[in-house]
Order: sequence, then structure tokens, then C-alpha cells
Amino acid sequence: MTPTAAADGGGELGYGTLVYALGSHGDDRGVPGVAEHAFDVAARPSALHLRERLDRRGGGGNVLVVGDGLTGIETATEIAESRPGLSVTLIARGELGARLSAGARGHLRQACDRLGVTVLEHTSVEAVEATRVRCADGTTLASEATVWTAGFAVNPIAAAGGLEVTGNGQIVVDRTMRSVSHPNVYAIGDSAYALGDNGRPLPMSCASAGYTGRQAIEAIVGRLTGRKIANTKLVYTYNHISLGRRDGILQTVDDEGQAKPTYKGGWKPARIKAGILKTALWATSHPTYGMPKRKHRLAAAPDASRREGARVAA
Repeated sequence: MTPTAAADGGGELGYGTLVYALGSHGDDRGVPGVAEHAFDVAARPSALHLRERLDRRGGGGNVLVVGDGLTGIETATEIAESRPGLSVTLIARGELGARLSAGARGHLRQACDRLGVTVLEHTSVEAVEATRVRCADGTTLASEATVWTAGFAVNPIAAAGGLEVTGNGQIVVDRTMRSVSHPNVYAIGDSAYALGDNGRPLPMSCASAGYTGRQAIEAIVGRLTGRKIANTKLVYTYNHISLGRRDGILQTVDDEGQAKPTYKGGWKPARIKAGILKTALWATSHPTYGMPKRKHRLAAAPDASRREGARVAA
């Protein structure tokens, strides 16, 4: 359908079914200076911008990684391993690896020691400046590059468009990833507030994106063709953390999302994670791979009177 052009450069595009997959972006959490001075790795352009900055630093300098979640841990260890001349510090609000089992936490600390990553626990950053960060306890830390990994947020478009969302802006969906307020809209990935098979919300992750995406496909094809809609699994069973390219942690979790006592660490988890990333990169460059080859006949012609409009930026 051809969009209707608007004088301001925008346009309106009608749809019968909309899949909302805008994902998430870095959350500055209202901390002054993050938007102006910090780097993030939530998207390819911003990650490349960080790489350019590190390239200009040459063989030395201080890099601060703010945030001790999985993204922060992976970022700090990757930079430390690939650029051994840099001094890398990981700033954690609480205990490093608090969500991991005791054994996995020990493995993580050994990896940080081996790679020369300095860990500052129970430290909060209250402002980011061009060449330093200011902590809540009054101390300042010099930094040639500050990487912000202290959380993720979703785009406010869904809330602004009138869809039912949670407090953080995720679209509330049913078991088939269909918006509970707008039946022609499906949300997948980080944008969706979806309950897993254990009754708990799926966390923002690439694994959740894959599961919710498959469920949405089943639902859309089923409803358009009149077929029974299959329920795909919606699970979150492990955290897979890379610690550079030659080390990693595979931490399984229970139905409550808590770490199980056992874990696997070393080169095998690292190779598995590398394979996952390589597959994901290949899939993004081959978007039609895996698409259904059999054509299904629509159960009924779409009712134009029920179509909704979506205003999109040209």
C-alpha cells in the first residue's frame, strides 16, 4: 500500500496486521551527561562509534564501563582482552555477578583478574563528564571513554499511539503476542511484555526475541489462513555470558529465574556463544531464510473497514 505523503515529510500507511519489533535502546536513567558524553553498545552504529574512539586512543588510556549486567560484563571483558593496553574498570551498583551461582561468580572474578579488569562494587555514578565520571560518594574517576550499560528502555511510540503498555512502555500481549488492546497489532522482542511458560515476564534478551517472534508468526499465519494456532515454547532457561573470545559462562536458571548451583565455564561456552552470534549475524543479512515456502490461502479477504492506520516517519 502506498503511503500518503504529508507536508512535514511524514506519511500515513494503512495496515491489516502490524508487527511491532522496535526492540530497545540504552537507558540513561536520567543521569546527567550520559547522552552527551557516554558511549553505548545497544546498536551497531553506536558500537562502531565506540570502536573508533578506542582506535584513536592507541595503546593506552582509561575506559570505564558503567553497569554490571550481562552487557556490562561482556563489554568490559571484550575490550580488556582485545585491547590489553587500555585500563578497563567495571563499575557495579551491587555485587559483581549477583544473579549468578557462587561458582559462576568465582569464575567471573577470575576472568576479570586474568584480563586486568578493575571492578568497583557498590558504586553509583551520578554524572558523566567529558573526561571523568562523578560517583555518589563524591569520588571522581578519570576516563577517556565511558561506556554506559546500566539498562535498556523501549521506544515511547507504543504508549503515544494508545496501546496498552506497562509502566516501562512495553506492549502488553496475550499468549500469541497479540496486543490486548489492539487486536491487529503484534509485539515481539524487547518491545513486548510477554509471560513465559513459567508465568514470569520474559526478560529483554535475544532468546526472548526468537521465541516471541516464532509465536507471532504462528498466530498471524494461523488467523489469516483459518488454521489452528500452535503455541510455541516461551522459556528462559540460561544466561550465556562471553568473557572475551576464549572464555565464557553458561548459567542455567530455574522457573523463578534464579541461578541453579551448577554452571559451565571456559572455552566451550565461549565457542557456543560465538556460534550463536555468528548465526544471528548471518540471519540478519539473509532475512528471507527460513520463511515458509508453501503458500497458504487466506481464510477470508481482509476487511478494509477494520484496518488501522499507522503514522510513520518517511
